Amino acid sequence: MKITKILSLFTFIIFCISCSNDDNIFHLKTIRLNEYELHKSLPEQHLYLKVFDNENTSSMTETESFPSYLPLPVTVKADPSPQMNLYARPYRIELWGDVSGLIGSSTVNMDDYKIVFPIDMEVKSENLEVSLLGSWE
Repeated sequence: MKITKILSLFTFIIFCISCSNDDNIFHLKTIRLNEYELHKSLPEQHLYLKVFDNENTSSMTETESFPSYLPLPVTVKADPSPQMNLYARPYRIELWGDVSGLIGSSTVNMDDYKIVFPIDMEVKSENLEVSLLGSWE
């Protein structure tokens, strides 16, 4: 009986703590490119990632460029480090090449997750798989 009460209390505390992230801000520090659809068929070029608030056309941040021949995964710094309210709106990550233009994109929509404390959150679509690394404010 005591164990059941303790487990119930513990579960309730975890639930309350996890629900409090709705207004927290996520600071994106780095993005890890895990895979992209055209990895083998594109010409050699420099690649970079852009982050967009789904409601705006201008990018919030852009990563440093890196050569496409580097083995995957590749982790690059987001500069400037954007503040993102992941629970309030969706964001879009796009992979760009200096020769081929837009290569792929993936949307970060927290409605797809139940309780998440993303310090290393994997996001994927048909043509792009990335991990967002950062911290909560």
